[in-house]
Amino acid sequence: MGRRLEIVAAAALTAAALWAGQARAAEEASPEAASSSGLHIELNRVTDNGGGGCRLTFVVRNATGGEVPQPRFEFVLFDSDGLVDRLTTFDFGALPPEKTSVRQFDLAGVACGKLGRILVNGPAQCGEGGAAAHCQAQLSLASRADIPLGR
Repeated sequence: MGRRLEIVAAAALTAAALWAGQARAAEEASPEAASSSGLHIELNRVTDNGGGGCRLTFVVRNATGGEVPQPRFEFVLFDSDGLVDRLTTFDFGALPPEKTSVRQFDLAGVACGKLGRILVNGPAQCGEGGAAAHCQAQLSLASRADIPLGR
């Protein structure tokens, strides 16, 4: 009986350790838990906006160490056939340092079900010499939606 109890206890500890490791990995994959410097942009949700368009919800973490006053990025939307649907610029508004923010963008005339992937083409409106804070920041991307977000 004592040996069985040891085996059951060992199995329970192993399961707890595996569960903790998976939870930690999921936390590290989110922009909120990202510890590296830069801007972390996650496509969190894609939903129909009720007006025949699509709403993209992003979670953004500013880990640059300073405020990023008005980051703008050019995004390329590809349809499910891999063809470019449109290029658009998203203005993420002021991003305070070491803060996670949520931003939503409504796309008129874009059916969510027709989106195949989204590409961040790069920073927009960098000013002379690319001096704007978002143009200098390291950018990391992730997606929790069914649509990949990449470079």
